[in-house]
Order: sequence, then structure tokens, then C-alpha cells
Amino acid sequence: MTEPGGRDGYVSPDGLTRAERQLYRTSVLVLAASEDKTYRGAYVASPTMPWVWGTGLEKPSGVYHKVWSRDLYEIATALIADGDRAGAERALTYLFTRQQKPNGSFPQNSNLDGSEHWNNLQLDEVAFPVVLAWQLQRFDDATYRDHVKPAADFVVANGPWTPQERWENQSGYSPATIASEIAGLVCAADIARRNGDAASATRYETVADDWQKRVEGWTATQNGPYAPHPYYLRLTKDGKPNSGTAYAIGDSGPNAVDQRKVVDPSYLELVRLGVKPADDPAIRNTVQVVDQQLGVATPNGMFWHRFNFDGYGEKKDGSDWDIGFPPNPTEIWSNNTTIGRIWPIFAGERGEYEVATRQPSAAASRLASMARAGGEGHMISEQVWDQFPPSGSPGFPKGEPTLSASPLAWSHAQFVRLAWSIDAGRPVERPSIVACRYAGCG
Repeated sequence: MTEPGGRDGYVSPDGLTRAERQLYRTSVLVLAASEDKTYRGAYVASPTMPWVWGTGLEKPSGVYHKVWSRDLYEIATALIADGDRAGAERALTYLFTRQQKPNGSFPQNSNLDGSEHWNNLQLDEVAFPVVLAWQLQRFDDATYRDHVKPAADFVVANGPWTPQERWENQSGYSPATIASEIAGLVCAADIARRNGDAASATRYETVADDWQKRVEGWTATQNGPYAPHPYYLRLTKDGKPNSGTAYAIGDSGPNAVDQRKVVDPSYLELVRLGVKPADDPAIRNTVQVVDQQLGVATPNGMFWHRFNFDGYGEKKDGSDWDIGFPPNPTEIWSNNTTIGRIWPIFAGERGEYEVATRQPSAAASRLASMARAGGEGHMISEQVWDQFPPSGSPGFPKGEPTLSASPLAWSHAQFVRLAWSIDAGRPVERPSIVACRYAGCG
């Protein structure tokens, strides 16, 4: 919720259509079913293993069966919105007592028992548990001393540059990651002050304020090819958004692309987390650029690609994404034969932005799009078919689930959270303490 606390018990939002209400109930059940029953609070990314992940790339269980701090945050904020505070509390307890490392960081993902699986570092996954602790009012001394402070100290020492951003295949200055870092530090400062640690509180706020002022300069280009005004990039490798630094896209994308040509809807984290006001000029500019570059209209509504040149999806003929086994590094990063399709979660994130900009009808249309994307089985997938071949052919209808993970817990969590944001008239995820500092308390 925006304020610490929340409702008790199951309550569904008002104003849902029959189809949306059915998908809402299904979404709540999907989230509940995604929690491991031995290691409580361990909500997996998906019960499925799409493509090569289910055919031996990882044995005995692929990475969609692992626990990711970021996905767990998305799920927990949906649980809070739904009134399942106990589920969210279990998620946070799992993060702090099973996943968190002695240095305060969190693994890229973990096995159900909390042991590290993949071993890279994503700083949004370090910051989000701190935000969740604030949202759940975990203000006690032990939580601050043993968990919040080590995580915040780690962010200060290692940010804002991150070894990996939310899509896990790039390092650099990511507006989405930096938004989570800033939000985490402001929440940590409040918890620190409640525990009498004024010095740490001041340090966290000072760093957060500095990064908030500099994030546009690090990640929004003024001379990119898509618009004559500043727009946010997916990331910059060097904190220099006006330079033509090239990088390999990853996940079967091309090897060398000018960073000014790669945009991503994830910059809206800046608004959802209260780091930038919704009417910020660079934010508004980027909405138009992202729609033009990544948006795809389908019979089920508008959905968006993750970023330009994304290769994480089926091959051009609709067959499985398959990097080969054993993996061939050249094929993984540069075969250019696969296409990342469009993601329902972006309709939800866009809807939350439209709630913040007082466009309830537009936000409601995004909720309807997500509901239609669930199909007859009411399962929202990771991706749906776009305009590329074979989309539109028999068996590949635009806007319907691809062969990606279905259901994806994050997708269902996003639907639940958007439904409650529309009901509340504000993004329910947004921590008010961050928004009041940077974006206004209204």
C-alpha cells in the first residue's frame, strides 16, 4: 500500500467487469499457488519452464522455479494490495532470513531453501526488500540492524551503477534500478531515524538526493535518434547518454548497438516509486518515444517490447527459443534468429502511470487488455504474440500467449496491483515517504 499498513482479509476491487473479476480471482490463486509450502515466503517466478529451460538446460529444475528478490517484491506488493498482509510478511521474512547475504546484498536468484543459484548482482534486488520493509512497517531494531542497514549500506557503497539491471543481461546506469536504489535509501533513512540512527539516516538521504538529481543526466539522451528532446534510455554503459557507446544486447540480440537507440518502458519505475513526478518533461517525452518504438496494438489492446532489438522470445518461425545445449556463447549473444515478443506487465505498469496522471479511463483500458491477454484459461503469460511472423497466422494470434512462461507470477501480481491502484486513485505500490520528498504528496 502507499501507506504502511493495509486491509485484513480478502477483498476484491470495485468496478471490475465479469471477465476482470474472474481473472482477479485467478490471479490471487496463482500467487498463492506460487508459494512453496515447505519454505514459506518462497514465491517462485512461474510453475512452468518454457522453451529450452524445460528440456535440460538446467536440471532438475529451471530458473523459473527459483526465487528472485525482484519478482518477490512485485508479488508481495500485490499481496499487500489484496489484503494478504500475512503472505507479504512471509515473503519479507524469507528475503531477510534466507536470501540476504552477510554483506547485506541478495543473490540474483536462489533455490527454495535460500541458497544462491545464479551468482550475479542486481542492485534493484538489494533495494526492493528495504522498500518492502517500510511498506510493512518493519521498524523494529533487529530488522533495521540486521537487515535494512546492511542492505542500505551496500547500495550506498556499490550504486548507482549496477552489474545487472532488471532484465539481467546488462551492466550500467539504469533509470529503473536507480529509481529502486533511491526509494530504498529514503525508506532506509526513515527506518534508521526511527531507531535513533540519525547519522545513517542523513547519509542515506544525502546519497538519494544526489542520485535523484543526477539520474536524468546519467540516463536520458538529448541527441538520440528518436526525438529532438531528452528521453530516457534502457541504460547507459558509462553514464554518458549523449555518447554513442555500443553494447551487445544479450539474449540472442545483436552484438553492437548504439545505447541511444535502446529504450525500455522500465523508466516508469521513476514515477511508480515516487522518484520523479508524473508530469516531469523527460518522463512525458519518453512515453511518446517508447510508444513509437516498442508499442504494438493487438486485438487485446496495446502491449510493449522490453527494449529495442530484444531477442528473448521464440524464433522467427514461432519455434522455441533455444540457445543450444551445451550453450554456445556466440549463439547466445549474437544469433539474431529469435525475437523478444510483447509483455503484458507493461500494460499494467503503464496503467499505474496513467493512474498517477489522473487518467482513470486509460488505466482501466490497460486492465482490460491484461484480462483479455489471459485467454480462456485466465493465465497471463510472460509474453504475447506481436506483429512479427508468424504472429497473425493460425495458431499465433496477436495479443495471445506465446510459448513463454504461463502463468508468470509477476504478470498476475501486476494485474492485482493495477486493479487496486485504479480503485484507490493512486499507485498503491508507491511509498509515500519517497513521493513526498521528490514528487509531491498529492
